[in-house]
Amino acid sequence: MNRFPEWFIEKRRFAEKYIEKAREPKYGLKLDWNKFRLEAEKYYETSNIDNLPPEVKRSLENLVFPLSKNIAANIIHVDEMLVYKNIVREMVPSGVEIMGIEEAIAKYNWMKNYWFRAFPLTLNKLSVIHGAYSKGGAFIHVGENVKVEKPISSCFVVASSRYAQLSHSIVIAEPNSEIHILTGCTAPLTIQGSLHAGLTEVYVKKNARVVSTMIEYWHQKVHSRPLKAVIVEEGGEYIENFIMLKPGLSMQAYPTVILKGRNSSTVLRSIVIGTDSSDIDMGEAAYLVGENSRARLITRGIALDSSCVKQRTKVWSKASKSSGYVECSGLILGRKARLETYPTLQTFVKDTELYHESSIGKIAEDQLFYLISRGFSEEEATALMIRGFLDPDMFDLPEPLLSQVKSIIDLIVREAKM
Repeated sequence: MNRFPEWFIEKRRFAEKYIEKAREPKYGLKLDWNKFRLEAEKYYETSNIDNLPPEVKRSLENLVFPLSKNIAANIIHVDEMLVYKNIVREMVPSGVEIMGIEEAIAKYNWMKNYWFRAFPLTLNKLSVIHGAYSKGGAFIHVGENVKVEKPISSCFVVASSRYAQLSHSIVIAEPNSEIHILTGCTAPLTIQGSLHAGLTEVYVKKNARVVSTMIEYWHQKVHSRPLKAVIVEEGGEYIENFIMLKPGLSMQAYPTVILKGRNSSTVLRSIVIGTDSSDIDMGEAAYLVGENSRARLITRGIALDSSCVKQRTKVWSKASKSSGYVECSGLILGRKARLETYPTLQTFVKDTELYHESSIGKIAEDQLFYLISRGFSEEEATALMIRGFLDPDMFDLPEPLLSQVKSIIDLIVREAKM
């Protein structure tokens, strides 16, 4: 830690001392943090993606996009190590910086203005543990007036058993800039009893636009706790697409966007698929602070097998002339499954408009029979209706990513017990 600036070392020390008095996370399956080790097996940097360990490559294929050639830059973390970085210079304009988070902290003293600014360090025990022991993560900085046309990919693989992956990533989009970031998180099938808890802070400056597409694919022996906070300044726009294809043993997330500036806006869209006996607690929140700020939250969830899915959405406003809309929909399909929705609207001003729609249902039998009468098998008809409900087209994903996501959804539905 000697190469790090004093401000960083002091924050680390503060967090380490605060762990014992920090409260447990409010939502999600309770975990014993002492069961996870902080040191991982060693992986080494490579300039050739084909040199990655076979089990790592196979797990990346589940995310459908990391091995694609249609991206501007590709960063891959395995456990705590940044093992692969490839930047296509023809696609990445000057004014864009991409590096590991530790390198950025050591290089720029002004990083003290961003590290744990959007996300409160003392929120709960997990965030404090993160502040004390995080390792790895990406730093992406887009300069003023710079627009990156192709997505930048940043992927995280948990490759050690009983290990806590505590990466910390920071994205800064300067005024009038644009960027689309694809983030993928997964683990090989051989991994047992591990935790992914990557923390991301996003700063959207004046009139900037950030699109974040996150895909997670975990098997049944991994816990997922992604942490995210976003600050959007005047005229800025933040769009998030969260696609949980497989949730692992348990998953809890509550990405939060603070619309700080006038005329700022956000759209948060999520798909959550509960499989096996997974325990899922998925939320989204938008805080409307700037005048005329706007938020739109759309979440779709299905509960298969014996999974438990909780969907939480919240729009909070103290901004005049602001507006917020929440749509929270769920399908319960497993005989032993459970699904709950918790939409919340809260305001402290008169001239704001907040709306919500919330529903839980099942597949309509008349529509299912109609599709079967048109020649589809019951399995095909069910998969078609579920895909229509989840509506992956709403994410505006580039091809071939969209088609691959649809194919994986169909495969998951076919394997489920209803």
